[in-house]
Amino acid sequence: ERADVVLVGLHKGVGHTPAAVAMYESPVARAAIDAGADAVFGHHAHIMRGIEVYRGRPIFHGLGNFVTVTRALTPDASSRSSAELTAWARRRKELYGFAPDPGMPAYPFHPESRKTAIAVCRFDGEGLVEAGFEPCWIDDGGRPVPCGDTDEGRRVTDYIEHITRTAGLNGRFVREDGRVRIDLHTERAS
Repeated sequence: ERADVVLVGLHKGVGHTPAAVAMYESPVARAAIDAGADAVFGHHAHIMRGIEVYRGRPIFHGLGNFVTVTRALTPDASSRSSAELTAWARRRKELYGFAPDPGMPAYPFHPESRKTAIAVCRFDGEGLVEAGFEPCWIDDGGRPVPCGDTDEGRRVTDYIEHITRTAGLNGRFVREDGRVRIDLHTERAS
């Protein structure tokens, strides 16, 4: 009642696993909207997650790695903890099915996490008017690069559509001039 806009960020989700939305995630995000949130943004999983619409509000289940650069998880011969990091790299392969790309030592994450997005929400005096995202690609230096209406941007958008469907979420998208709008009138069939 006292805020013009309420945005909620939730540290949630199963790490490094494409398309997975844990059973608690939608109910928690929906509870935030029921309590007054205009949009919910998930983070933590280090990989994009699907998008859901609830009561005309977007739930971005995970925005992936946008600006996450670290050598802390990458085995390096000069590191005193190289044996531990090598063991952790092997464990990631067992748990999550990927090993860090040695060509990207500052970005030791799932290859699919290079597909990411900037969430966009537009408000007016009445509230949320529009929501969507701008597709981005994490380059070889670990930097996010907006890729909009390019082949890479279309691949990122296709990926987000795929993981949204795979997770059983109701997000539907309209591509417009390099950005992607979310159909906020979509609701999950009961």
